[in-house]
Amino acid sequence: MIDGGRPVSELLKLLQKISRIGGEPADLLRKAGAGFLPADLENGRVTAIDRRLLVAIYREAIVTIGWHSSRLDRKPQMHPDEFRLMCHCVITCRTLEQVIERQAAFFRTRLEKISTIRLERGDGTAHILVDTLRRRTNLSSFLSDLAGMSMFCRLYGWLLGTGEHVFSVGLTYDERYAAEAVSDFFSGELAFGCAVNRISLPAHMLSMPIVRTPDDLERLLVDFPFDFLAASPDSLALTDRVRTLYAMALSRDGRLPTLEQLAEMTGRSQSSLRRHLAGAGQSIRSLREEAQRGLATEALAVGSRSIDEIALRSGFRDTGSFRAAFRRWTGLSPAAYRRARRDAGETLGSNRETLS
Repeated sequence: MIDGGRPVSELLKLLQKISRIGGEPADLLRKAGAGFLPADLENGRVTAIDRRLLVAIYREAIVTIGWHSSRLDRKPQMHPDEFRLMCHCVITCRTLEQVIERQAAFFRTRLEKISTIRLERGDGTAHILVDTLRRRTNLSSFLSDLAGMSMFCRLYGWLLGTGEHVFSVGLTYDERYAAEAVSDFFSGELAFGCAVNRISLPAHMLSMPIVRTPDDLERLLVDFPFDFLAASPDSLALTDRVRTLYAMALSRDGRLPTLEQLAEMTGRSQSSLRRHLAGAGQSIRSLREEAQRGLATEALAVGSRSIDEIALRSGFRDTGSFRAAFRRWTGLSPAAYRRARRDAGETLGSNRETLS
């Protein structure tokens, strides 16, 4: 359960917006399986809300807002399942720029156009231009566009491990919408009166690597993107990002990124990167060797590759250096470690046969 306070107040604001666009808050709560009415929130009779219920309520709200907006503008809306499919399409990209290119291709394949996406570069800044093809301005279309841009920012931040607050959003809507309370849809920097909806970011971030995996995505999509009121996707700590970058580089081609490349990938200077890692009790060397050790021990335990090949895949230039490092990590040579793991596996298998 999530205690009252912010979730309850944000939920009340959300339901008030649903009422203003012509929806029925009580009906929305019923569809979400809430078991209480808006009056129960207003009177303080509800003091705690289940996290999954918050997700269900937010999902119903987004669907309701999208339906009203699409009906007024006579255009199709993006179904939640289509958003999930788009996420699966981009998870194998290597950089944020590839993510945006694949998103653009995803929207082009839809027969009934719901949005177009294109990338524009300026002096040190990049803009992801998102035309939702809306031609009527009203509260429901504003909320629908704002929620969609928020979802994109949260997705990009999660993919990079940076969090969403590195992005700023500009909307085509005029300043009168600035008076709307938007914290139940967006929590970042917001501007109005733009020629087209846009997400702005430092241009160098386009080349930053994606640090999430398909398995990570499966876990995320249990609630995302409808977990906005409950909890935003966590950003990765810098140590975890560096650790992941090393592991992904080794798994792809056995080449370790240099300090300069790591600094570029994480959007920091080399000195800042070293300083922040030291503050967390880590170093470039310790994280690099952790990734090398992880790949090497797994390859020796479950694979049939030669020691020489594993050395190269672990980022070592020669087998001698690999053997010395491996003995320092484990107290065993690579060959002895492999024998020990295989003997342990055979013993376990024998014990299972005896028990059966």
